[in-house]
Amino acid sequence: MFSLFVKLLFVMHLQKLIFKKETLYYIAGEKPIFDIESDWAIFTGTVGPNNKCLLFSDGYFYKIASTEQAKQLIHNEFQSLKISKNNAKYITPSSKMVNEYVLQLSDISAGGERVNELTLIHAKTILDITKKKTQSTKVADWRYFQDLKTDFDSLNDERIPKNLLRKLKLVLSGINENEKVDLSFSHGDFTSWNCYIKDHTLAIYDWELASFERPKGFDFFHFIIQNGILIQKKSWKNIFKEIKEKNAIAFQYDDKELEKYLKFYLLINLLSYLKIYSEQEKWHVQIHWLLQTWTEALNIFLTENNTERELLIMDIFDQLYHTPYATLKFHNEAPENLKLNSDIDIIISSRNAKKMIAFLSANSLVQNVTTVKKSFMYSVRIITKHHEILNLDLISQLKWKYLQIMDTNEVLANKFKNSFGVYKVSEKDTARFIHLFYHLNESEIPDSYKNFISEHVDSKKTNDKKTIIKVLKTKNDNKGFRFLKNVYHFLKDSFSEKGFIMTFSGVDGAGKSTVISEVSELIEKRYRRPVKILRHRPSLLPILSVWTKGKEKAHQDAVSSLPRQGNNKSPVSSLFRFGYYYTDYILGQFIIYLKYVLRGKIVLYDRYYFDFIADAKRSNIQLPKAVTESGYHLLMKPKFNFFLYAAPEKILSRKRELSYRSIVDLTTEYSTLFSKLNKKDQNVKYLSIENNDLDTTLDTIMNTIITAK
Repeated sequence: MFSLFVKLLFVMHLQKLIFKKETLYYIAGEKPIFDIESDWAIFTGTVGPNNKCLLFSDGYFYKIASTEQAKQLIHNEFQSLKISKNNAKYITPSSKMVNEYVLQLSDISAGGERVNELTLIHAKTILDITKKKTQSTKVADWRYFQDLKTDFDSLNDERIPKNLLRKLKLVLSGINENEKVDLSFSHGDFTSWNCYIKDHTLAIYDWELASFERPKGFDFFHFIIQNGILIQKKSWKNIFKEIKEKNAIAFQYDDKELEKYLKFYLLINLLSYLKIYSEQEKWHVQIHWLLQTWTEALNIFLTENNTERELLIMDIFDQLYHTPYATLKFHNEAPENLKLNSDIDIIISSRNAKKMIAFLSANSLVQNVTTVKKSFMYSVRIITKHHEILNLDLISQLKWKYLQIMDTNEVLANKFKNSFGVYKVSEKDTARFIHLFYHLNESEIPDSYKNFISEHVDSKKTNDKKTIIKVLKTKNDNKGFRFLKNVYHFLKDSFSEKGFIMTFSGVDGAGKSTVISEVSELIEKRYRRPVKILRHRPSLLPILSVWTKGKEKAHQDAVSSLPRQGNNKSPVSSLFRFGYYYTDYILGQFIIYLKYVLRGKIVLYDRYYFDFIADAKRSNIQLPKAVTESGYHLLMKPKFNFFLYAAPEKILSRKRELSYRSIVDLTTEYSTLFSKLNKKDQNVKYLSIENNDLDTTLDTIMNTIITAK
């Protein structure tokens, strides 16, 4: 279809509208290399220092060097083909130097098939190429590698992402110069587009990068990685998976050896191509694909000294390097030094925000990405493989409730780049935003910002909320239909992300209060969700004694009395008490859902309905367990339920409110109940945790939350 389309364009003389015109000079001389009046085709080559024209005519390819570097490459190819010819296990083209700038190559593609996957034929051929020559050398004596490092030290190109360079330096600094490396003969550009399979034999051309100085396995890694990036558009996660799968089939390098030679492959490739790209005036889009994948691949060798969260932050800013964006209130240190409880606010278009989310979802460090779409931004929560949390706000409009407070296009126009290559909102715009944010929310501006704001915000600017709103409403983005649209979006955004309910059960002294306090803080700071703590039940209805003693006296008695001291023996009284509190649960659950959960809050219950099942005596109720247990079926099920327990001795050392026997019995009751419920419903978490070490308990709880689907 494509060829027919091209022919049609030429027949209709429309080619000038579609194709770019290129002027070439043909000098015949005494012995022209082709007949210009016969059938021929020419490819003008990829722009750059290695540029060559590729001419096809009369069954031959002609590589025509247009630079001195390209001339060296075609001479290297000619010599490499001499080394590789007469090999029965793979096919190479015949070659002849027409002159010092032109290399003639025979066409070996006839009857062949290109395969975009590393097959056993490819693998065996790589091993055969390797056998031409192998040697072992110390890194310090590896001249080719040392020369590349020297070139890298003098590299200066602002187009190269900063974090890629920093990662590369970190990996290089960690190399032992006395380490032994196996080198072998390699094709250098062993890819699917340079090979044909013919009768179970591989025909290989384009040998200009062939060398004896590359590490073992170079062609193996190169085929899978280049093909994955440029042809299959795979993520590094999937490319690395394929490397391990193909290695198991073809080479059986052990994990340590595979990682070692993958590292040297990446270093050689990066160091050599960064030099080439720095000399290239214009970059094609494929360069960005390659750099993005290579920088992510380097993470494998940096996890000993950097957390996944840190490496991911570096990847994020490299991904954004050529994208219009600006960070808001971001620090001036290395980007990965972001505080554990801090997030990243990025001013970016909605279109580019979607690209960032896609990038994060495919990143090899990421286990899960949760996205909440609002009218003016995407809130993105990222969980790494090791359960570290990173939060991003990808902001397309700067809004406060139903008003646009600043123009993001103007903000982006005023951005600046810091020494780490991170674009930041200008100081003036940052100060203006902070000023508006705190005054509109009627909050005190933190001391750390006061001097900064006084330096950059006109002192005549009003601090009065009503006046600010009045001024903002005069802006075009907040008038007429746009205002109504903003109000609609504000109402819709208020319900953009649901919350959930968590419960904590356990005997007195199990450590619930401390754990709940810590979990609440972690959720608010790292999980970035508002928290509401409730005790035992929704409390739509007051405790029963309020009706007889009054609110103040009833609560005072409840606080001062020990648990499980009630002496109610009456089934009728117990049924009444249970019915009263059960009504509170039945009605209150809807209030809690509408008031908190639907509006994105995380509700933490300090004790829950499970007390009526496992420890009804605590509420002065004496009823068969089947009665209270059946009541649970009509309640909304909290998403996470944690039963905290500890050895009786440990609990008694904390609180001496229960007897040893009571602690043992209640622990058994709760454990049995949670085990039973967990088997019944796989969509709800019922987890028993031995709370001996607070950090371990918190890790277990937070990991349960962040890894849940």
